[in-house]
Amino acid sequence: MNLLQKAIIATALSLTLAAPVVAHQTFLAPEKFNSAIGEQVNLAITSALAYPNMEGGPSLDRIPFIHVMLNGQKINNLTFTENETYMNASFTADNAGFATAAMSSKRRFGEIKPEEAANYLDAIGVNDKVKAAFLAQDGTPVLNRSYNKHTKTFFCVETCGAGKQIAYEAVGQALEFVASNEAANHFILLLNGKPLVGHDVTVVSPGADNLELNTNQSGAIDFDTSKMKSIMMTAVWVTLPEQVSGVYQIDYATLTVDFSK
Repeated sequence: MNLLQKAIIATALSLTLAAPVVAHQTFLAPEKFNSAIGEQVNLAITSALAYPNMEGGPSLDRIPFIHVMLNGQKINNLTFTENETYMNASFTADNAGFATAAMSSKRRFGEIKPEEAANYLDAIGVNDKVKAAFLAQDGTPVLNRSYNKHTKTFFCVETCGAGKQIAYEAVGQALEFVASNEAANHFILLLNGKPLVGHDVTVVSPGADNLELNTNQSGAIDFDTSKMKSIMMTAVWVTLPEQVSGVYQIDYATLTVDFSK
């Protein structure tokens, strides 16, 4: 193993990545952030260039991880429908309280063309040593990448007071946001269930400029929500390969929340 390859390994655990590297934002959101008992709750997962637009949805077979809870109880009787713009999961709300839903995609693999590799490495935030190691390879190799998208949303049925503990708990996604019990505008970013410190987070609030934040020593962010309605938080993590010719794994996480009430 040469020095440049060692530099890759040393960087793997500390690399940060800005959310804009993923052009299409994938998110999960309810049709209504507060439903009534007896109503059908609709949860749409979609991708678009800008939140909250819906432009293209995945097929159900691309989503192996689906987790929905209402007032501390897991919802198993979901009905799924698909169309060109989103995939919908629905259930009838027979209980009141706080709810969360999470969906993660299958890992997808792809190649970046040799002539685009340098720009891609810049876009995903790798350091100069990693970039130099890749470009120093013999020939003109492609850059191998893989990625998973992890989506989550918080919503309520009639009241948000009952069962809110689930907002503070990880659901098992590789990269995910959870609420912090310090305040309603505090959230924590987790990597494999542990707080991710000093990492970039983007908050997308329609009609306003994006907020570019960085997690603190507890992996938390906080921001002024007084003028916000529905928002999306995004973060991205890249795991570098041990060899420069290996696969660059990207995990992309979003959380949608509504602050209008």
